[in-house]
Amino acid sequence: MRGFTLVELIMVIVITGILAAVVGPRFFDRQVFDERLFFEESLSAARYAQKLAVASGCSINTQVGSAGYALSYATACGGIAAGSPVANPGGGTYSAGNPQAVAVSSPGLNVTFDSLGSASGANTVRFGANAFSFTVHPSSGFIETTP
Repeated sequence: MRGFTLVELIMVIVITGILAAVVGPRFFDRQVFDERLFFEESLSAARYAQKLAVASGCSINTQVGSAGYALSYATACGGIAAGSPVANPGGGTYSAGNPQAVAVSSPGLNVTFDSLGSASGANTVRFGANAFSFTVHPSSGFIETTP
């Protein structure tokens, strides 16, 4: 005879139910996705600031904190006043809030990239439960991420 017995089918259903109850909520927790999203956006902003500083020759300040991230000109450059926000390639300013209130390590990140791409200022920021972080090395401007 071919097929499964009733006992085997019931055992498969019971095991599947236990796995769904235990593992299922972990797959649908939005917190990890929100932390990863804000981490990726902030990392992208820092990398854009470094590339813009090298390409334009202007010092660019990058700030990442619990309120969000923002890029601005650190010094006056080419008719642009110091402290002016950096324009986003899509229009508007290159800044965004933290709508999901992702926890960011204090004091956050405050780095200024110069025309050579090297950085100065506080250089490490952690997101959420320290699962995601990036470090900007001051001498080289290298941006190291974890994970």
